[in-house]
Amino acid sequence: MRFAPALLLAVLIAAPGCDQQPAKSHQEHPANPKSATSAYEDQVGELVGYLRFTKNEYAAAVRDGKVVDQREFDEATTMGLKPAERAWKALAATVESKDAAAAKAVTAGIADLRKLVDGLADAARVSDAVSAVSKALEGQLAGGVAPALRATVASVAAADSDIKGELVSGDYRFGFVAFAPRKIGHYDAAGVWAAEEPKGATHLLGIVVREKGTKRALASTKVTADWGAGPVELGSVWGDYLFYGANVALPEGSFTLKVEAEPPTICRHGDSMALFMTNGHAEFKVTRHGAEVTVEAPRPGPVNDGYRIGQDVEQAIAESMETKEEGDYRLGFIAEGPEPIWVWENGKLEAHPAKEGDTHHLEVALLERGTNRIVMAAKVTLEMKNKTSGATRTVELHNLLSDFAHYGQTLKVEPGACTVTVKAVPPSVGLFEEGKFRSTATAVFEWNGGEGK
Repeated sequence: MRFAPALLLAVLIAAPGCDQQPAKSHQEHPANPKSATSAYEDQVGELVGYLRFTKNEYAAAVRDGKVVDQREFDEATTMGLKPAERAWKALAATVESKDAAAAKAVTAGIADLRKLVDGLADAARVSDAVSAVSKALEGQLAGGVAPALRATVASVAAADSDIKGELVSGDYRFGFVAFAPRKIGHYDAAGVWAAEEPKGATHLLGIVVREKGTKRALASTKVTADWGAGPVELGSVWGDYLFYGANVALPEGSFTLKVEAEPPTICRHGDSMALFMTNGHAEFKVTRHGAEVTVEAPRPGPVNDGYRIGQDVEQAIAESMETKEEGDYRLGFIAEGPEPIWVWENGKLEAHPAKEGDTHHLEVALLERGTNRIVMAAKVTLEMKNKTSGATRTVELHNLLSDFAHYGQTLKVEPGACTVTVKAVPPSVGLFEEGKFRSTATAVFEWNGGEGK
């Protein structure tokens, strides 16, 4: 059910950068009350998310005027179009008071979309209708970006600003960053914080590893750098953006820095099976004169045509039946029809097809609280307690690559209402300051397993 979206909403956000100061980590994000404007923009963004979901699921469901996948079609209508229609009904009067022409265009566009879906029209026409409605709503969002997506857009812009040079290898983008040495802390299994002084280091060397077409950060990747003194493994660091880094002593003068990344050990949906299956390599021509480091490599290029930075976050929120803020996270619970996944076993991806009797593919979207940046490489489990039978089951979810990175598992769910308890154990990432991603977060959702969304 995962297909690459193609909605055109242009975004351009500039973020300042500094050669010798590392990106500040987001440590605290107090839950400030939303302004009326922000709440309104969030509603508009949610509507756009429902429309995108409709388009994506419909593209997998209909061919030549026939439904080829009933489950996908049902999801397109019940989890996408119907919520979009409800959302617009609640928003229409407010939009009309601000922009009567936009409101008229959206009303007509959603009505047209309903006719196209009910008439099993070509998926391209449905996509065009969604794009037209989204375009009509663009003026309701500052900079064309919903508040829920702005931190993700700013994070990508910050990385682009800091990157001294970027090279593409296969499905990977490798961005070279270098800062003044700085302590990188970690929590151990007991939650004890430790951060060693970067003794003898000349720089904090970092490599930003991202998807080629989208600039989405890649987690769970082994990254090494070698400038002639032997390979150094770079650990993942969570700051204004995810990168792989270490405090190192770089040589004076000119040298070649060789970077290698292994495929991310993240499980997959079918749409990601062709990506990141081989190592990525890059060789940077670097010159160091004291604190100054320069690289002979181009600046970061654009994302793929038709991709909009932040749309993965938008889809994660749109698909969630409900979201809750707990600890350092915003957690979304998603219930869909059963589907196959591919899981890392003994160093390779093994197919886990949906078995006879499987009823659902359950997912958790794990976002950073306050920014909605997607968090990968955590450990997420869910416990389901059936309210009628009392039966309790605990399931470990796989970290999955797809249209948006999430945690999921395909399984059989006993019919009836149940209480779903989600637990998220923090990812093991380096941090510049103590305080984030220390404790397990728990969120409780009430769900009727027999009814879906």
